[in-house]
Amino acid sequence: MTAGAFCLSGCDSDETTAAKPPIDGGTELDGGADASTDGGDSDGGTDPQEFTVRGLGGGGGIFVPSVSPYDETFMLLACDMGGVYRSQTGGDRWDLIHYQQLASASDSTHPAYFTDRVFWHVGSTLAVTHDAATSWNVMNGGPWGAEAIGYLTAVPGSPDVLLVGTDSALWRTTDDGGTFTSVLAERPREVVTLDGQLVTVSGDNTLQTSTDRGATWTAGAVTVDGSPLAQGQQVTTLTGGATGTASVLFGVTQAHGTIRSTNGGASWTTVAPFASQNTLQMAPTQTQVAYAANVGGTEVWCTHDGGDSWEICFRLTGTDINVEPSWVQTELHWGYYITAHGFFASRANPDLAMLATQGDLYVTRDGGVSWEQGVNEALGVLSGDPAPRYRSIGLEVTSSWGYLVDPHDPDREYIAYTDVGFARTVDRATTWSYSATGCNWTNTFYDVVFDPDVPDRMYAATSNRHDIPHWTHITVNDPNVSSHRGGVCISEDQAESWTSASSGLPDLPCTTIAIDPTSPTTQRTLYAGIFGQGVYKSTNGGQSWELKSSGLGNPGNLHIYRVRRHPATGVLYALITALRDGNSFTIPGGVWRSDDGAESWTDISGSLGLVWATNLALDPASDQVLFVTAASAPGHSQGGVYRTLDGGGSWEHVLTDAEVAQTGGASYDHFMSVAIHPDDGSVVYAGSSGHGLWLSQDGGDAWQHWQSFPFSNVQSINVDPRDSSRLVMTTFGGGVWEGPHLPW
Repeated sequence: MTAGAFCLSGCDSDETTAAKPPIDGGTELDGGADASTDGGDSDGGTDPQEFTVRGLGGGGGIFVPSVSPYDETFMLLACDMGGVYRSQTGGDRWDLIHYQQLASASDSTHPAYFTDRVFWHVGSTLAVTHDAATSWNVMNGGPWGAEAIGYLTAVPGSPDVLLVGTDSALWRTTDDGGTFTSVLAERPREVVTLDGQLVTVSGDNTLQTSTDRGATWTAGAVTVDGSPLAQGQQVTTLTGGATGTASVLFGVTQAHGTIRSTNGGASWTTVAPFASQNTLQMAPTQTQVAYAANVGGTEVWCTHDGGDSWEICFRLTGTDINVEPSWVQTELHWGYYITAHGFFASRANPDLAMLATQGDLYVTRDGGVSWEQGVNEALGVLSGDPAPRYRSIGLEVTSSWGYLVDPHDPDREYIAYTDVGFARTVDRATTWSYSATGCNWTNTFYDVVFDPDVPDRMYAATSNRHDIPHWTHITVNDPNVSSHRGGVCISEDQAESWTSASSGLPDLPCTTIAIDPTSPTTQRTLYAGIFGQGVYKSTNGGQSWELKSSGLGNPGNLHIYRVRRHPATGVLYALITALRDGNSFTIPGGVWRSDDGAESWTDISGSLGLVWATNLALDPASDQVLFVTAASAPGHSQGGVYRTLDGGGSWEHVLTDAEVAQTGGASYDHFMSVAIHPDDGSVVYAGSSGHGLWLSQDGGDAWQHWQSFPFSNVQSINVDPRDSSRLVMTTFGGGVWEGPHLPW
């Protein structure tokens, strides 16, 4: 491990899983308490059995936010990277739902809430919770088979009715999914509840009404401004509400815009022109407040007078801003768009609505007059750091490549992120600041090392191309896409600012950086990996670079991902990851070794033929012991962990796809990280993309699945240098987690 680095696998250093029952293959390790975001006991201590989150919050795609109509403190939402989250504090705090309970709900529609249970779905499969979303039961498949579920509608009563709209029908159950009846032969638009009456519009613009809670339906015509809708002028979305004898329905057609009915759908009039609104929502217990949103766009319109007038009520830019911008908007200045099913209005409180974007969450509690950001707690500038600070509320939805502790100042810690760059804390992970200012390539910090002798100096491998070495970013020639640039950045002030140190480097993604701590302080020897080009070396602290890739890689594949220097012997190791052409992986990667400072390289893993190597870990006690992880590719079931005890002369596949499949049923898995405990070489950790965290306590001979770790996709595993009984895991989409180094 390079001197001063925190990570064992990521500093010197797309896959998600559907909901499934708890896994029981192999040996399960229950780390103790459920995943939580409360940070520990009330006295400020941390439960050693508990995994807790840390980070900036937000910065990733958020989808399907919702709030219970029976309890405004109970909310649900999903992340585009597999995480599903619940809040029981009205969004002040969020908890990740364990991936073995429910995962990958970003493609779902909004849940159906009843007083004592909630139904949701993953793809075409229903799931139900009876304990405020802590645990979920995945139900047997419905009669619709593999058809997609378009929406769920709760119709409370005696008995409760659940309506399920699929591609070809509207289904009804009165026994919580034990049996289903098809009540309409095509999927209609959203079903609206109007004080005892259900209303919807079917695909051919037929008005459908039911007075027996969806058991039977009566068809009628949809007439707008005195004329039936013409062919192709479909109603695309529907909402409504009722109180006393008054009712209102709103719909949208591209030809008319927003249309309104105050007589149960018997006739309609145009009340607002078409402006790409494609989602309508309102609390069905009233008739005055409604919302129209352009999901996929940026606009939200509100009415407070039953549809007589509408105004844009979400204004993140311009002179009349009414939105508290998140840190993503103030620090990164991202644009935004409303994600799929990313707008939700409370079904009980007309003033409460939620809006999700690809980086943010916003909430209004006054009917759209103002909006507050909901991804973290903004604290402003505090003493000890010139940058604005933020405290996590548990909504950690980002990918991270590494976690570091400053060897010169142990109160300072850092996170190397995808999409949001870099973050620092000066108070041991209590608050965080954005920390990539000045670097030319701020999207992703793949690798960061400290100068062991210069307290404020850091070197970073950065790129505007994210997610290497995952499936989407290992393709042929893709490194040369014009926007996929990168390089080395240097900070001389503990990451408060950065400058480029890339003279002589190709302007391509830089994925790894290593330092020779024995080199002169003023003329540091550095090694940088350029994706698609190989290894470059600097002997003057990054002022200039030379290509040093003689013998490195197989012809056609120089997708360099990691360079590591052995701390005792100075031997260099370089890992080449996959090169994908469609679904074909024809040129192997693997691990190469250099004993002469990168002047020449020797393939030490060629016997394995790994097409998708992903990471490596060095035993600090011996340069003969290495662990390498790999992902499985089509036609190549190579995923898992490999070990050599003789410097690559021979290898063992010590954790295989087949063994992993025993626990979760997946046909194959991608392992993305491996680490050796620095105090005990018999303790080895591995992180997979589908089955979370793994552990060996006998040097890799036998492996156990650490069941209580809450997120499925582990990107790096790091031992805290201040307390070797603690681990920090970074994930691909679930933020950063801290917990015990062994199960309790």
